[in-house]
Amino acid sequence: MTGFFKHASMTNFFYYFCRELYLTVLRPFSRFDYVELAPVPKTGPALLLCNHISHADPPFMARKFPRVIHFMADKPLLEIPVFGRMMRWGHVFPIDRTKNDRAALKTAMARLEAGHVVAIFPEKGIRHGETSVLGGAELPIGTASLWRMMDVPVIPMIIIGTDQLYALRKWPSRPRIFVRVGKAIPPDRSASKEELRDRIANAWSEIFETMKKDYNLLPEELPHSAQHRWGKPELAPIAKLKYFQPPKSAESPEK
Repeated sequence: MTGFFKHASMTNFFYYFCRELYLTVLRPFSRFDYVELAPVPKTGPALLLCNHISHADPPFMARKFPRVIHFMADKPLLEIPVFGRMMRWGHVFPIDRTKNDRAALKTAMARLEAGHVVAIFPEKGIRHGETSVLGGAELPIGTASLWRMMDVPVIPMIIIGTDQLYALRKWPSRPRIFVRVGKAIPPDRSASKEELRDRIANAWSEIFETMKKDYNLLPEELPHSAQHRWGKPELAPIAKLKYFQPPKSAESPEK
């Protein structure tokens, strides 16, 4: 917990507490590598957009990230007694993926307007293989719509390896976990939502391809489902959900 009390304040105490609570368990059973391709903006609002491969992603995303992250999380996680309350105190806010959740949209916008870094998983949840942008799937348009409305920088991030932690048998071998933060992409209201979506997807793909070469990633180290890690049959692909689509009245007109 080096640096925990140094950085914690009354406002951010539960952010660091929850992060360290997870990492205290996971840190001894993983080898972690973190790289920033460019300095993260020290102040001001930004969208942190990362792929999502396991429930262990957030603490590793936050482990060395230089700013407090306000995570958007699946609503059921924040309904867990005690721990869900601590997550809310630690700047996590919910999204209800069963509907077009305008409350989550308003919360994300308010956090950005207050100058915070807001983390969203734009792929609508945990994705791997052909269901992921990294495997060739199309990135949903919703987060690009928010980006266009808010006119803030986007910080692309790729995480690899956390899905291996689903398999307890791998813990003694300490699987490799990599987090790489790309260069911030400046806002551009002159671009369409589709163009912005493609910029996010292209930034992810460039980071991912570089990581595969730099770390000589083996096929088994690339993202796989929890079922694969458990040695069980794969589930059918998750149906597409309406996720984080801003209401049309809130969107800027196309140019």
